[in-house]
Amino acid sequence: MRKIGIITLGAESDWAGMQLLEAARELANATLLSPTSFSIRIDERPSVWAGIKPADSFDAFILRRFCSEGDVDSQFEVFELLSHCGVLVINSPASLSIAESKAETAFLLREAGLPVPRTVVTHDLATARAAVEEFGVAVLKPVYGSQGIDIERIHAQEGTEVLGRFLDSHKVACIQEFIPHGNRDIRAFVVGDEVQAAVYRVAPNGEWKTNVSQGAICEPCTLTPEMSEICVEAACVVGVDYTGVDIVEGPDGPVVLEVNGAPSWHGLPQESGWRLAHAIVRHVIDKAESQQPARLPRLKPQSSL
Repeated sequence: MRKIGIITLGAESDWAGMQLLEAARELANATLLSPTSFSIRIDERPSVWAGIKPADSFDAFILRRFCSEGDVDSQFEVFELLSHCGVLVINSPASLSIAESKAETAFLLREAGLPVPRTVVTHDLATARAAVEEFGVAVLKPVYGSQGIDIERIHAQEGTEVLGRFLDSHKVACIQEFIPHGNRDIRAFVVGDEVQAAVYRVAPNGEWKTNVSQGAICEPCTLTPEMSEICVEAACVVGVDYTGVDIVEGPDGPVVLEVNGAPSWHGLPQESGWRLAHAIVRHVIDKAESQQPARLPRLKPQSSL
């Protein structure tokens, strides 16, 4: 039976990770591990340890959360080193780094020919103001962030004050054209090369944010073949083995908003959530047994800049 480590902080911060743990315990020898329980030892043979055990005694790790009370950069480096040593880490640190950044995600998706909103990422107020004027209606986001926190929709006539305040707080802004979407989006859950489930996320009356953490409700959704293909391709480009792809049905067709490196599946029916957790764990076990590496981002060998 394969030995799998689930890296997360517990049910309060990551209930989906705990569901993965339960699924893994049905299919493998699974252990819950804190990201701060790992250490690096450098002597005759450099090694990484998970508590009192060599980390390479595990067949795979599913990396869900880092601990903000510790040093996150150091925690991330542990899993970079494990990947370097050939230990299966899913999702790969390289793909998590891309998925965490809205700028890098949008850049790579567009470079691959996938539909994304027009986007400007800048530290400069004049550049930010010009982008909002170009887009007419824009969405202002932190480059790094989740759950709809600190996201604003702004119009050209109100741009300067809002942008100035945002840049004072965040230093850098991700400005995207607003895609009319009927106050709903889709989260599609991809495992490997298949969409396992999808839900509409519908904003509350009078609101436009579709994050469940912001009060959105979930409804059943069946993807078109085109949307399924886009979601699977987005996962491949970012290099994630499993993900939640956020996509909207815009006036000109589907548009990808985000590719999540450690998604939760709020709103899925309980049975669907369990199927998804089992599908993720089976995918990890299959990779471990066939000695396949984790996916990596699809980077072009030569820059197109």
